[in-house]
Amino acid sequence: MGDRYFLTVICPKCKFIEEDVYYAPTCGFTKWKCPICKHKIDLEKYTGITKEDASNKEKLEKIWRQLEFTDLL
Repeated sequence: MGDRYFLTVICPKCKFIEEDVYYAPTCGFTKWKCPICKHKIDLEKYTGITKEDASNKEKLEKIWRQLEFTDLL
């Protein structure tokens, strides 16, 4: 699980602007295809936000460990 983003993307090929592109790298939503010219964009490269940047795995694991410890008390 991780962060999700709603982006405005400008197609570098035809300059079409899409104002509601869903980007959720930890869930596999990492590509966008321009509906006009069909050019494909890797949203990680476009945004600079990696799967690791968007992941909240470590935070969730920390909470889980705290819950497990609390259950032992």
